[in-house]
Amino acid sequence: MFFMQRAILEETSMKRILFVIFCVLSLNMTAQIGNYNQFPMMRPSHILDDKLDDISFAYGLRVLESDYNGPLIRLRRDSDNAEEDFGWADNDIVDVDAINTWRAGANVFVVIWYDQSGLGRNAIQYNVNRQPQFTPNAAHPFFRGDGANDFLDTQTSIQVVTNAGNNGSVFGVFNATRRSQHTFGVLRGANRWSTHINWNNGNLYFDPGICCASRRTYGNAAFEGVWTQYSFIKLDSDTLAKRNGITQYSGFYNRGRCTINDNFTLCWARGNQSLYSNTAFTEMIMYRTDVSTADIEEIEQNQIDFWSL
Repeated sequence: MFFMQRAILEETSMKRILFVIFCVLSLNMTAQIGNYNQFPMMRPSHILDDKLDDISFAYGLRVLESDYNGPLIRLRRDSDNAEEDFGWADNDIVDVDAINTWRAGANVFVVIWYDQSGLGRNAIQYNVNRQPQFTPNAAHPFFRGDGANDFLDTQTSIQVVTNAGNNGSVFGVFNATRRSQHTFGVLRGANRWSTHINWNNGNLYFDPGICCASRRTYGNAAFEGVWTQYSFIKLDSDTLAKRNGITQYSGFYNRGRCTINDNFTLCWARGNQSLYSNTAFTEMIMYRTDVSTADIEEIEQNQIDFWSL
């Protein structure tokens, strides 16, 4: 009986020791896990995570898609013509601190605005005399052309980024200026898919095909020099233009599709021999079709909220 009781006591003591060891190990593991991501499969969400169907390109000075792991922009500094790629900081905006450290007071210009859609349609300009100047504003970085000859080339035909020169949707964050200018697209006479943000009369124009439809413009002078969200949508037979999520005009369009094959450009409408733009760019997303009302509203609101417009 004595030996049986002793065996029971030893077994109980061993269980207590093992329990204490387990508790200590558990506390230590918890403390270590606290220093790492406890949910490694979770990731932050971004506006294009579930909106890549029929996309043409996605340019932003912030990260737009969670699986994208490349740089946002490549810059050239004018002090020595060195080039560098830049990603984003913790706030999802292009890393302005890193840019300022690298440029060391020099002016910087855009070489490549990287496409985050996964299609590789980067907007490029390798000619140093035609590169838009980049401004590393911490809250709202942007670039703009000089209005003389600067532009970026998407390397992709208007027939591809739209539905054969007809349907298409653009959602952008721009700062309008007043001048005779083509902000983006293509244009050869009346054959065009382009915008003026703004024209020299203070109006904004959207021409998604043969010019000129009866409904193609609205007054935008009050928004010159103001960061604003703009939407341009060409449906099968209608045109829709919006500003900060509010429809400015919607009307029937029967002038015919754009039939030229020039590459879609930014800061200019390729095909025109002049009228370069000095509108400022921060973000531009394009689809080759019209998109659902729900997606339109979600993209618009996300751009407005993120950039505090």
